[in-house]
Amino acid sequence: MPSAHRAKRRPSQRPAQPTVGRGGDAADFRTGMLDSNELTFAWRLNYIASFYSVPFYLALEQRIGISRPEYVILFCVIHRPGVTAGEIVAATGRPKNSISFAVTRLEKKGLIVRRPNHADSRRMELRATGPGRATYHRILPFLQERERRLLAPLSAKERERLGSLLMKIALNVPEWEAPELSALVQEPVSFR
Repeated sequence: MPSAHRAKRRPSQRPAQPTVGRGGDAADFRTGMLDSNELTFAWRLNYIASFYSVPFYLALEQRIGISRPEYVILFCVIHRPGVTAGEIVAATGRPKNSISFAVTRLEKKGLIVRRPNHADSRRMELRATGPGRATYHRILPFLQERERRLLAPLSAKERERLGSLLMKIALNVPEWEAPELSALVQEPVSFR
């Protein structure tokens, strides 16, 4: 497309993809942000997670009507039948209201069932239905391929080491998950 046409693009039209990774200013900006800032590791993790998750779950919702929180629940109930919504919140860090809403939607779609625990009827267990398991297994190969492509630049030994390091960090989440901002003085912020 000639550059004159690009200049005339209406504000409501967005380009399909930014030029990140294709040379030019966006690639330089990306590399600079990933390589030199005060929060290099956190920025890199968030960058990777955003590009891994956001486009995939948006497309998944548009294609088959399963949102990210719904998939998270399916993943959990497949791997731990009888899990509760509260346990999913605790294990995933997803907001309680988001999980609660997604449980209701999955139940209405017939992908999970909610049943009282035999020993404690107040405890509502979640289990995948046949269609829920089928939906999970329909989506899984696409995420596996996405993960394969994500890790493609790494050797088998590097993947193993990265997996070990990420597990070490993940297991330490309870030590730092609650933000400690008590030393930050609360001041009015002016946005003018």
